Amino acid sequence: MAEAVTIDKEYQTAPDNRDLSHIPGADGLPYIGKGLKFIFSLDTLAQQHYDKFGEVSRVRALNQAWLMVLGADNWQRILLDREKNFSTKKGYESSLGDFYPDGLLLRDHDEHKLQRRLLQKAFKTQAMKGYITQMTPVLQRKIAAVDVSQPCLFGPMVKDALLDVGAKIFIGMDVENDDTARLNKAFVDINHGLLAQVKFDIPGTSFGRGKRGMRALHSFFRDEIPLRRKGSAEDMFSHMCREQQDDGRYFDDWDVIANAAFLLFAAHDTTTSTLNSIMMYTTAHPEWQEKMRAEVEALAKDELDYDDLDKLVVIDRVFHEAIRLVPPAPIGTRRTIRECEMGGYTIPANTKVFIPFPFNHRDPRYWTEPLRFDPDRFSPERQEHKNHPFCYHPFGGGAHKCIGMHFAAMLVKVFMFHFLKHYRYRTPEDYQPKLQWAPLPKPTKLPLLLERI
Repeated sequence: MAEAVTIDKEYQTAPDNRDLSHIPGADGLPYIGKGLKFIFSLDTLAQQHYDKFGEVSRVRALNQAWLMVLGADNWQRILLDREKNFSTKKGYESSLGDFYPDGLLLRDHDEHKLQRRLLQKAFKTQAMKGYITQMTPVLQRKIAAVDVSQPCLFGPMVKDALLDVGAKIFIGMDVENDDTARLNKAFVDINHGLLAQVKFDIPGTSFGRGKRGMRALHSFFRDEIPLRRKGSAEDMFSHMCREQQDDGRYFDDWDVIANAAFLLFAAHDTTTSTLNSIMMYTTAHPEWQEKMRAEVEALAKDELDYDDLDKLVVIDRVFHEAIRLVPPAPIGTRRTIRECEMGGYTIPANTKVFIPFPFNHRDPRYWTEPLRFDPDRFSPERQEHKNHPFCYHPFGGGAHKCIGMHFAAMLVKVFMFHFLKHYRYRTPEDYQPKLQWAPLPKPTKLPLLLERI
């Protein structure tokens, strides 16, 4: 039996280590370092470092020293974290922590394990069956209302649709409710704030608007908690409000607020990214659009039941191939708690660790023609994603593996089911997609020409 690891909490207040001069790497431009490559060419940045420096190297972005770690074996060690030496809290604190403090991803070890219980009931099968019933009319209405007389910018359209789904499923609010519009605006302002380079809470700045949105979101949740605990609503937030600890006490209000806000971000924006990627690849490979549509038509149904989800095997493969090539959360970050060794180098305590997920997903040691869009690599006959336990990890791994991954797959399938029933889609002939990787990946512009079915 493994010996228990005692963790000194002093690491939570220690400053970041900024000296990685003993490790080979590239610092880039003064101050911004390789920051622009993080945003616009994450995949090639990782490959360039691997080709020149190997699996472990240093990199700098926005005056912060990072240890870039590549390779499935290394990531298995970090994501499973059997040594309890990699803090997600300190890894994400300087980015997500500005707007989502104490969310599930910003909790470590036993504290994370306890907080994860707060969300578990919201993702059990019985709850999921209710969500598919709730999201269907929202998506049907949004998809049917698209204007086909002009190119449809898919990104804003799907973001708007999923915000309404989020209001219904996550918070239990009707789309027409005035509070829904205010909360959607607060959420959008927060996400713009995440990209701010100047982080001062000044009115009129993107960071200031994000902070204002955060406070509005927190205030709404705080006022609603006592009402939801008395009620019997089946949305995710209500489930969280009523969840109890082993001694019968409710979780602290702040724990509910912090996790509800983070869940809204984690579930909504990652699914928006995924659907953008699916559209980008299936317009470039229209044969897969037709295969998905044939599968949808073969069901001969107007709406999906929960039990129908497993029948959509083609859509499932397209889903997994899209997030292999473009992971919706493309960067994992951690910070070392104690000094350790990695790649033959001594890594100081409190070192920021940068994990670019696209690298393993495109590693030719595990994938056949890894840059090719090939959903059949996930077929039972090939199962390339099983060539290494950590060659494919779009939802992370270990204790922090995404608790909402099955919900994300369900939402994608329900959206695609209805979109494929309504439209054939393509991009203009001269369209050349350009991918932006941060804060979450998406084509910078994706115009669709729609033909109503």
